[in-house]
Amino acid sequence: MPALLSKLEQEPAKFSTLHKLINKYTDMNEKVLAKEKINAILDADIDSAGTAAFLLVSFNAHETNDPTALIKYADENLDNGYTENALSKAKNILRNKGDNPEFEAVIYLRYIELLKEPTPSTLNGFAWRMSELDLNLEIALEKIISGIENTTDLDQKYMFIDTKAEVLWKMGRVEEALMEIEICVKGKPEDKYYREQKEKFQHSMKKGDFISL
Repeated sequence: MPALLSKLEQEPAKFSTLHKLINKYTDMNEKVLAKEKINAILDADIDSAGTAAFLLVSFNAHETNDPTALIKYADENLDNGYTENALSKAKNILRNKGDNPEFEAVIYLRYIELLKEPTPSTLNGFAWRMSELDLNLEIALEKIISGIENTTDLDQKYMFIDTKAEVLWKMGRVEEALMEIEICVKGKPEDKYYREQKEKFQHSMKKGDFISL
């Protein structure tokens, strides 16, 4: 920090120094100082990549707990390198607020569809969240199948298969859900969670909570 502040004294409008200070202040939770440096970049008109402009939108959204500005930013910067980040932050705010699950699902889906090469873990996260919200289940199933097909880590694969089972269960496809979770139970018999998932599916079938398709 002292070295950065010294550099800033010598070149008060140098983007790289200001940007490093923003990151430092953010890590220290010094939001006022971070925003001060963001505005310094904007005032100096050296924000060629739009970094500071996005950071300011992001800071304000988190301070107000309102994703509107982030979504507006994404709408207006479709080819910007920060568009994905804006939607990711927006969905996180919506999730934390928890008062509009339908809108969260819309923004989450938009974020996933924007990713050119989503990782299997990202696809799994989307599918699991949709199972929690009970929304976009057909798309969630498609995404988690892709996640399973594109992971080579065995433990991760079982986790993804469990997500697939949960999505199928939420869709009322209990027999298929049981077939999937059985793979996890057999592959990791020591895992209590997978056994409990199987019991949950079996119990719902006995109660007739779902129609087996």
